[in-house]
Amino acid sequence: MTPEREPNLMKTYVLVLLGLLAVAPAHADGPRVQVIANPTVDKECGACHMAFQPEFLPARSWKKLMEPKELTNHFGEIATLPEASRAQIEGYLLAHAAGVAPGKESGRVAASIPENEVPQRITETGRWLQKHRPGEVNPADFQSPRVKSKANCQACHKGASQGLYGDEGGEGSWRFWR
Repeated sequence: MTPEREPNLMKTYVLVLLGLLAVAPAHADGPRVQVIANPTVDKECGACHMAFQPEFLPARSWKKLMEPKELTNHFGEIATLPEASRAQIEGYLLAHAAGVAPGKESGRVAASIPENEVPQRITETGRWLQKHRPGEVNPADFQSPRVKSKANCQACHKGASQGLYGDEGGEGSWRFWR
């Protein structure tokens, strides 16, 4: 290598290193929300819809959603479960709910919900509304044949089941398919 090319090579190495360092903090902690680590939750909840990470609602919301009476009309569907499964799922959801689970996103979700409210839909929480505000996301996109519903996280967030919901790194591809 000629001496005059060495400084250019060094500049290239420095730029690549700086680029890697800029991206590393976004992924250093792994998923932004915990991956569901309970096979019963994954199986039973995932049979009808994506098994949502518990930290998207506070414990009081999961407690209400998992009441046997509520499961007889779970957003228009009958979602009754054997009592052992229901209790196991409820226990997992309560132990990993917003404000209980470790991590910044859990705290942010909990802080976005007034203590006297018991939201039944993730899509009605302050944090969800903040992340999906008009101007950032076109409300009409939720009615598109590909998305169908605000609750279909995986239509836009390909890594949702792995706890990845951001816009960076291909985690939120909604800007690219319009």
